[in-house]
Amino acid sequence: MKAVRASEVIAFAAMITLIPQPAFAYIDPGLGSLIFQGAIAAFVTVAAAWAGLKTKIIAFFGKAPSNRDADENASG
Repeated sequence: MKAVRASEVIAFAAMITLIPQPAFAYIDPGLGSLIFQGAIAAFVTVAAAWAGLKTKIIAFFGKAPSNRDADENASG
């Protein structure tokens, strides 16, 4: 009897894994609301990141804050 090599076993396992099988799945009715919630969360995240980045860019390239602005920020 011929001995089976590890590489043959790995190749066979890879071939079996790559053969498509029917999933017997369906799209759940709640999937639409899940996609909508994800889209809204992505939009809010991008908007918040852009606002913070825009503020940092303006502060970096903009004029230095005046003494009056610094006094208002220091007081609280």
